[in-house]
Amino acid sequence: MHARLRTRPRRQGSPRLGAAMVAAAALTLAACVALPPETPEDPAIPTTASPAFTDLAPPPTTNGPTEPPLPTTAPGDFAYGETVVIHTERGSTWEVTALRSIDPADSLALQTGSTPRANERFVVLELEIENVGVITTHPMHDMTIGYQPDGAPLSDQNSASTAAAPNDLGYVWDFAPGDRESVQVIVAVRDDAATTGSWVFTTNDRGTLEPGTVYRFG
Repeated sequence: MHARLRTRPRRQGSPRLGAAMVAAAALTLAACVALPPETPEDPAIPTTASPAFTDLAPPPTTNGPTEPPLPTTAPGDFAYGETVVIHTERGSTWEVTALRSIDPADSLALQTGSTPRANERFVVLELEIENVGVITTHPMHDMTIGYQPDGAPLSDQNSASTAAAPNDLGYVWDFAPGDRESVQVIVAVRDDAATTGSWVFTTNDRGTLEPGTVYRFG
């Protein structure tokens, strides 16, 4: 037995109410339509302390000793090829030999598929670094490593966070005491910056050139 389909008579609405409902619906629709995206301005070169490589081993939860386990080198100016021993605020100790600076290094970075952003160029440092301390950590957690063109601000190891050098320091997971690597650090600088400058290592990871913390190679 089939049920009979019954229809209800259509109600008549108020013309004023209908117009108000149409206007409200139009306003709601306009609010839901996405505004056209705005193109952000080209950001300044970052100088943050967080590592460029997100796959680094996390920093140790316990810092190393305040007193270095071996004599350190006083901060100052050094030539390429000289070796310094740096004790950081995290309690790690590093033996660093800055070998040479390559500027520009765009063709070198291209080997990893990295290209500079607009109005920038890459600079690469080749170095040897050894953990001569007592804790397992990574120099990118503990120090600021950057390049400062003459007359320009410091660009630290995170300024080229979208790029990598062929033998990048960031490819190393971490350094246990006694680990030594021959690696490269890459940074991005403004394309109109001087082609002369110096590489900087500091005992802090804040990206600041505080007095008594700076080891400068150039």
